[in-house]
Amino acid sequence: MKEQNKFSQSDDIRLDDNIKKILDSTFPLPEKVESAKKEAFEKVRVMATEKEKQNDTSTLTKERKSRKSDKKSIKALFKGFIGVGVAVATFCCIYIANPANPAFAAPIPIVGNIFEELEGSLRFAGDYANLAEPVQKAGTEIESITVNGNTITLSEVYCNETALYLSLMIHSEEKIPETQLDQDGKPIIYMKNLVDFDFDEEESIDWAIGGDPYIDGKMIDENTFAGVLRYDMRQYFSNKDIEVPDNFQVKLSVSQIAGSRVEDMSPEMPQELRAQYETGMKENGLGLTEEDYEQFTEEQKNIEHQLFSEMWNAYHEMYPETTQLINKYRDWLMDGPWEFEFDVTKNNEDVIRKDINDVDENGLGLISVTKTPMEITVEVEQNADYFVTILDADGNEMEEGGFTGYTCTVAANGHDTSKIDVYICDYIEYMDELKAYLWSEDYEELAKEKNFKQLLDERSLYHKEIIFDE
Repeated sequence: MKEQNKFSQSDDIRLDDNIKKILDSTFPLPEKVESAKKEAFEKVRVMATEKEKQNDTSTLTKERKSRKSDKKSIKALFKGFIGVGVAVATFCCIYIANPANPAFAAPIPIVGNIFEELEGSLRFAGDYANLAEPVQKAGTEIESITVNGNTITLSEVYCNETALYLSLMIHSEEKIPETQLDQDGKPIIYMKNLVDFDFDEEESIDWAIGGDPYIDGKMIDENTFAGVLRYDMRQYFSNKDIEVPDNFQVKLSVSQIAGSRVEDMSPEMPQELRAQYETGMKENGLGLTEEDYEQFTEEQKNIEHQLFSEMWNAYHEMYPETTQLINKYRDWLMDGPWEFEFDVTKNNEDVIRKDINDVDENGLGLISVTKTPMEITVEVEQNADYFVTILDADGNEMEEGGFTGYTCTVAANGHDTSKIDVYICDYIEYMDELKAYLWSEDYEELAKEKNFKQLLDERSLYHKEIIFDE
């Protein structure tokens, strides 16, 4: 039998069960990692362990989370900073940013017009240019701040009942390093931010708690990146029963900017730790090949897992920085701080909120629906047994942009939202059967007899039609 190379690259790392659950639940593997995964013995071991140790619900959770984009994965990982180990290495795609591409050149002055430049490509796309205001404090435009040759300029802000959107530009005196792109072809650049709202008693909040640290944007030239940050005001403040006023002030402290490197520079597994693992396997009569592992008993798999975990625990003790989401091995870094203060005026133009308050004693039902020019958010009782899905006026499922357990947000761009249909389904049934029906290769043929909406009408636990244009 051919012995597999188990330690060739950091991308080929096998993770313990907890890390593996996070990985598989949040982002798709790039091709180079997927290829290594198929060839490496350790990945086979992890996949087999997952199949046997995780229950059906965990598997379904993985499938559901895989629908989300890489930017949402980053947000989830920010909330679990320590202990994710090398997880972040696998969310990267194989593409390399080419900021010098003349197709990226902005046809208009970028500062003050970032929303106009980006709005069609944003995940939550919309007509920001006619809704946003220049970032100001007491009527004075915010000046750029430069630290160590790296400049951040806040450009425009738009805030409605649901979310706050902040456009900004990052300019470096040196060329911004080549950066991996996400599945939508956008550079994976994110910030470590603290934010303080003057109407909230808390002095500062990690932006990742309620916000998305990923900057949705693009390279303007090799030294300049423009993007938009989003903070979910509904998610954070509704949970605290705090009403967002029409006018408020924000303090934003950016401690670090990071971008995913094209190549992971994490140290390789030391030979002595590899040897300890292999010795332990041999002492327990366990082979080292892929074929060997497939024949292991449950007890033997537990032994192998323990030896593997001990090896990686020792590795992380030797290189503790590898356990952090942002680190010098996987990311290029720009260190701050950059400190800003600015005023915000809430703009509820074209925002429609409907209070439904139709919830039974089991938490099944709908509390409210809010439609903004960029998104639709439905609020439900927090219940892990249910899954919320939304269809547009044409019966097309709207892609989930964020789900917190009590709100579900979908992007409105590209959909007829004159009315929507909100369905609450049994979580497992949706993942196992209903979604599989929609995503089946022969759905077009199936839909001739029964389309997805008709299936949901039959199988959902709760359905509410919401008409906005009336």
